Amino acid sequence: MPIPDASTLDGLRVLMVDDDLDSCGWVTCALEFYGIEVHSSFTVSQGLEAFDQFCPDLVLSDIAMPGEDGYSLLRQIRQRSNRPDKSTPVIAFTALSESQAGFLKSEVWFDQWLLKPVDIDELVGAIARLTGRTMLIRELTCSY
Repeated sequence: MPIPDASTLDGLRVLMVDDDLDSCGWVTCALEFYGIEVHSSFTVSQGLEAFDQFCPDLVLSDIAMPGEDGYSLLRQIRQRSNRPDKSTPVIAFTALSESQAGFLKSEVWFDQWLLKPVDIDELVGAIARLTGRTMLIRELTCSY
């Protein structure tokens, strides 16, 4: 069975913003397996404060949050990017359909979006691609 080489993502810093505590918990646990440092925030204001202090390599954001939504977070992050060479990559995720979420809005600035529940393999691959890390695949072999 092929498994990703976790060492390629070791040391990445990811900010996750989602009002669903369970979602934050299981995604954090899965990403930490790959050596990714995850900081979770549960509101847009917490996410922006963490963005400035944590200086993430990538942001994961839910779109449909109560109060200020993920679109507002994404716009504000793009305005204050902490990387002088380019914008911090952002992956948006949502349980809404593409038409419900309005992904075709020209003012939305994210690099990729994923449907909830998030497939961890797909998420890890997207993180690797957007941060310029190569995901090596090894074959798991067992000898008896």
